[in-house]
Amino acid sequence: MSREDSLKKRYLIKLFSNLINGAINILFIALIPKALGPIAYGQFSYLQQFFSQIFGLADAGTSMAFFTKLSSNPKRKELISFYALYMGTIFILISFMIYLLRYTPFTEIFFPTIPQEYIFIAMGLGFLTWLTQIFIKLSDAYALTVSVELLKIVHKFASLGLLLYFIYYLTFDLVSYFQFNYLVSLLFIFLASLLFVRCNVFSSDLWRQSVHIVQNIKEFAHYSHPILLFSIVGVAIAMFDIWLLQTMGGSEQTGFYTLAYSIAAVSFLFTSSMTPIITREFARSFAQGDIEKIRLHFKRYIPMLYSVATFFAVFTAFQSDHLIQIFTDEKFALAGSALTVIALYPIHQTYGQLSGSLFFANGNTSQYRNIGLFTSLIGLIFTFLFLFVLNLGALGLAYKMLITQLIGVTIQLYFNTTFLKTKMTPFLFHQIYSFLFFLIAAFVSVTLTSSIQTTWINLSVCAVFYTVLTIIGTIIFPQIFATSRGEIKTLFSKKPKDTAVDA
Repeated sequence: MSREDSLKKRYLIKLFSNLINGAINILFIALIPKALGPIAYGQFSYLQQFFSQIFGLADAGTSMAFFTKLSSNPKRKELISFYALYMGTIFILISFMIYLLRYTPFTEIFFPTIPQEYIFIAMGLGFLTWLTQIFIKLSDAYALTVSVELLKIVHKFASLGLLLYFIYYLTFDLVSYFQFNYLVSLLFIFLASLLFVRCNVFSSDLWRQSVHIVQNIKEFAHYSHPILLFSIVGVAIAMFDIWLLQTMGGSEQTGFYTLAYSIAAVSFLFTSSMTPIITREFARSFAQGDIEKIRLHFKRYIPMLYSVATFFAVFTAFQSDHLIQIFTDEKFALAGSALTVIALYPIHQTYGQLSGSLFFANGNTSQYRNIGLFTSLIGLIFTFLFLFVLNLGALGLAYKMLITQLIGVTIQLYFNTTFLKTKMTPFLFHQIYSFLFFLIAAFVSVTLTSSIQTTWINLSVCAVFYTVLTIIGTIIFPQIFATSRGEIKTLFSKKPKDTAVDA
């Protein structure tokens, strides 16, 4: 393996890739829901989320064990062979279960208002999605981030061209949308496989490795068994959430929620770039016993990326109605209220991803499980309240997700700061004052542009005002982004000094 790219370079290329992917995803959001309509889009969303949870249950934390162990020791290529066997076994078992389910009355219970012919197709797509996620983890474990992110950019442009062909030259319905997703998933897997062969991750001796199945099962089970119960409970509740939404509100409400979540998720692209990179650094530093380096990364990056997420999330929440108008048509107008709420979800999703990665890096999965179980059960209460009692549909599920995430992340932060022997209070204060800053900036921007009637012009001008106010505020109060004036000057100087961001 060649010399690894620095942490800064890997983050920047991931961020650049996510910016490109985010821009193209915005085009997807503008094209797909409108072309399919709320009902078909809701049916696809329900099936996609259902099988995502099924394969997530089968994963049960093993992919994180695979990623963490391979990151700690990239020479253990037998882990790749072992995990490939595991995934193949899971695919066969789930296929058999879905086949048997078709001959029972439970099909209509689990898949309300969903035609049966789509179920098997969706199951196959769920597996390909899982495999794609494993390939990305594999690339991050071997520090191939730069190459894979460039590959993802090429793949995304190819996917956009293919989507335009499907929409404008073919009959675009649910079947053709599944076909499109199969093609783009297989294309990425093929291109990534070529890269892994070129970088000797996949080699002729891969299947001649001594897999030691029993030993690896014990090793993975020791790492993952503490979160198995959490995985079962978490997946069951997540499936219950989307099932209750589908049952109470129908495919239309499921479509509204998915659209709102998809728009909100664009904010997370800017911070999710760092998650696998920081997880890898945590794992390596913990293996080397360098707790001080872990503490440094934790105190620096989590508040900084929290502010980045908040910058985008607050603006999205204030502009929810305008965004719905731009991306879709009047059929999705009722999704605006759900977007206002779920837009704030990526703020603490960033905390959850980065803070949660520390539990996996230090192997403390039992504590992660206990926190997850507690918040999942609390979330179940909110599900019953917002979806069943109040019947708020997509808006109710948005409320549930936001509140549950906030509770869980705060508990995680407490235990992580205790582990790192640092104070929790500065993190909480930073969350409050930075959120209030962006709230005020967004409010001022919206007020100043309220007289502009044309939707896209209003949105664009408001974005400019909001960005300018943020830049001015950051110069005056650099602690908003957990930085200092000295670091800002260094960033824009001709010869920047090395900082802690280099690995």
